[in-house]
Amino acid sequence: MKRLLSALLGAAGLLSAASPAAAYSECEAKVLGAFYSQEGYIWINLDNGGGAAVVDKTDPNREAYLSILLTARATNKPIRIRSNHDASTCTATNYDILGIWVP
Repeated sequence: MKRLLSALLGAAGLLSAASPAAAYSECEAKVLGAFYSQEGYIWINLDNGGGAAVVDKTDPNREAYLSILLTARATNKPIRIRSNHDASTCTATNYDILGIWVP
């Protein structure tokens, strides 16, 4: 029985060691404003002093981000922005957005 328990614990340890680390950050704040330009920029101003920018005009999520931002602003709900690295500062402008949603 001890061998079975040891084997199970060892297997669980190997599985957890093989899991990738979460290399992202999330910031939650209310939207103060969003600027959308013809060049494809979306600048997001947040109430915590931070922000985000979607710069790539070819980003397939650009229109969805704008829709979420306008919805959050109109309903006075916070948004959550996920950034691509685990050391993002929520009070700075982040350029590496992985996703935006209303929690």
